[in-house]
Amino acid sequence: MNKDTRMKLAAEALREFRVAKSFQPTSDIKYSMCFSQNGEHLVSCDHHNLILFNCNKLTQLCMVHMRQFRPELVSFTTQNDRLLHSSTKVDCAIRYLDLSSHQHLGLFSGHTSALRALCLQPGSEHQFMSSGCDDRVFVWDLRTCGYTHQLKHLHRPLLAYDPTGRAFATCHNTERIEIHDVRMLSAKPCQQFGYQLNELAKWTQLQFAPDGKTLLVNTDNAWCFSVDAYRGSFRQAYTGYANRQQLPLQVCYTPDSQYVLAGADNGRIHVWEAVSGDPLVVLRSKSHYPMQCIQFNPRRSMFASGDVRTLLWLTQRKHELKPTAIIDLTATDDSEVELGEIKTASKRQRQRRAWPMPMELPRWPPPSPPPRVLRWRRRRLRQVEDADSLEEGELR
Repeated sequence: MNKDTRMKLAAEALREFRVAKSFQPTSDIKYSMCFSQNGEHLVSCDHHNLILFNCNKLTQLCMVHMRQFRPELVSFTTQNDRLLHSSTKVDCAIRYLDLSSHQHLGLFSGHTSALRALCLQPGSEHQFMSSGCDDRVFVWDLRTCGYTHQLKHLHRPLLAYDPTGRAFATCHNTERIEIHDVRMLSAKPCQQFGYQLNELAKWTQLQFAPDGKTLLVNTDNAWCFSVDAYRGSFRQAYTGYANRQQLPLQVCYTPDSQYVLAGADNGRIHVWEAVSGDPLVVLRSKSHYPMQCIQFNPRRSMFASGDVRTLLWLTQRKHELKPTAIIDLTATDDSEVELGEIKTASKRQRQRRAWPMPMELPRWPPPSPPPRVLRWRRRRLRQVEDADSLEEGELR
């Protein structure tokens, strides 16, 4: 049995996420973004450019101009310098781009309308799938230009691979979810889950949890929900965020499947506990645009979001540990360290921590001493009797 190596996130860590780096090389809305499989690179997509970022150094690496193709979806392949992107201007083909040579290595034609989903099969170096507004789902191979299989019976289909890559989920409008085995594409779906049609909330995204136990369904009506991936039963709803324009704002799981993140209006990101559906925190950026894209890094405690900017979010600790002096408690009586030296070092350390030291301001003018009261001693006069009185001028 393989050991579970998925990254674990605590609730307190999610509350401390802040924007670590902001990029705005263009003023266009970002429609898609994707992390590489090793988590070292991020690519974002708008109608005019593909922009590549380094997640280790938090820097922009390059920008590829795509005005002639007008892409809306982008996805890394198993190689960090090769990716797939959609096209909506010239045609609706999928193009295979090599970032090292700045050349397209392949063209995959078949869709007649814009794409709704583009997914690379986990565990495979060549297989990927796409679904479009033309109500068709294609299975592709990077080594050939034509599709290898097609699904036609779906309306407004979406796509999501399970983490093992052995099965994928698709949908028919908001009425049905189908689970297919990748080894039996010509057969009927392995499972089908039916739901009541709801035209007020159109489905915009499907995503399996990283543990493969639940399937997240996103809508354009400011709520998303999860269902059991094996039975299709309802699990939890995640509500309380704003999407006034009913845009296809993205949602995602954390790598440990414990939390759900969703973009919202005014640059906000809402976080819930996946099992209970309880709100955990609302993360705010300095943006007034709807947060269109959101993706969590599969290998690092980092996620990215996009509106007109591309934001990289990292955990910011409130209380950092500061280095302090180390006292060797294992010193014996024969050690050269004397108790007086330890006390002196501790006193100096306290003085450094208390710097700048408080100063006693002089009081000006200085207080004058109280005036001295001089008391003259009263002189007692000698009393002379009449009999002994002296005559004038006589001295005794």
